[in-house]
Amino acid sequence: MFIEKLMVAYMDDKANHIYYLDTAEQVILLDAIEPDGLPNLEFLDADEPERFVEIPKVLNVEAFSWMVEFESQNQNNELLHALNEDVPFERFNEKVAELNLLEEWQAFQKEKVKNRIENWLIEKKLLELQKQPD
Repeated sequence: MFIEKLMVAYMDDKANHIYYLDTAEQVILLDAIEPDGLPNLEFLDADEPERFVEIPKVLNVEAFSWMVEFESQNQNNELLHALNEDVPFERFNEKVAELNLLEEWQAFQKEKVKNRIENWLIEKKLLELQKQPD
């Protein structure tokens, strides 16, 4: 369940949302950016700066590469055409639904996100948090 919560934070594409992992309490905190464009950061502890680690967000280039890989595995011209349209994310998702590939796409994407989060935990030397009970 902990990994799933990290995955949700990673996939949240709202520009005003910044997620932090509190490594001491092993919880995920949301910091919504103020209307003036500055983060709240009220919970950050100046005495323990390493305690709070910003959770990365999925990059468009990464998400697009997943769509390309999914299309490549399915060898579907309609998906390929969707990737080359003006709004490829929207068109791709529409085509996935039209072609009844939504469950497969969601499972594929979930696996990619899970791998990315696990790698991030390793990079940040936080792998032991992955094994925490919920």
